[in-house]
Amino acid sequence: MNKFKGVLKAFFDTILELIYPEKGICFICEEYDVALDERHICKKCFNELIFVKGNICTVCGKPLEPGYLPDRCPDCIRLKHYFEKVISPLEYTGLVKEAIYKYKYGKKAYMYKALGPILVQAFIESDINDIDIIVPVPLYKSKIAYRGFNQSELLCRYISKILKIPLDTKNFKRIKKTEIQNKLDKRERIKNVKDAFKVVNNHVFKNKNILLIDDIYTTGATVDECSKTLLKAGANKVYVLTLATVPIHT
Repeated sequence: MNKFKGVLKAFFDTILELIYPEKGICFICEEYDVALDERHICKKCFNELIFVKGNICTVCGKPLEPGYLPDRCPDCIRLKHYFEKVISPLEYTGLVKEAIYKYKYGKKAYMYKALGPILVQAFIESDINDIDIIVPVPLYKSKIAYRGFNQSELLCRYISKILKIPLDTKNFKRIKKTEIQNKLDKRERIKNVKDAFKVVNNHVFKNKNILLIDDIYTTGATVDECSKTLLKAGANKVYVLTLATVPIHT
């Protein structure tokens, strides 16, 4: 009974956060800013966000050291991915890391309104222009119940609304309860998510180019397994858009 009450409280807390974020407050530092615009991020915080720029891997989108050759990182040279490419506008460090943590674990569901525009801008500036449908990386049902929302799905809904691209949140499911990826090494991450996803209705994704949305790109194990599952279901191509990518040193 206590567990049920806890889940119910998390659900209602999330609903309240979605509907009633205080106006004029920066969603990241939570300070009042009279000049705050529709980005919901104050100028100080926005200037502290580290954007991916310069030399990047043409496959996974990770930033590379200046002058590094070739145009792919060591992982993407060594491994074949199931996705076409990844777009990540931010480096997962500093304030970016703090903001995403607050969004996912701090019951701050409304932060999608601040983070969503960054993803939209990154997609517009990319060379991807043939997307048929947007899909979030799904969470396992118990995690959704505990957290109160799927952070990737909220971002998907925002992107779909702004870009007028159809969204599907019903036909791609996580069917296996996996360990938290950030506690695992690369090999363990791949094993952890193996066969963790399932397509409910193959027809929805057949011959479609899919934009898969997640919050963080680390090793690519999760989005690779998702892409593999979607391709098996008949998808044509899978592109990936994440808020942030973990930098590498080459």
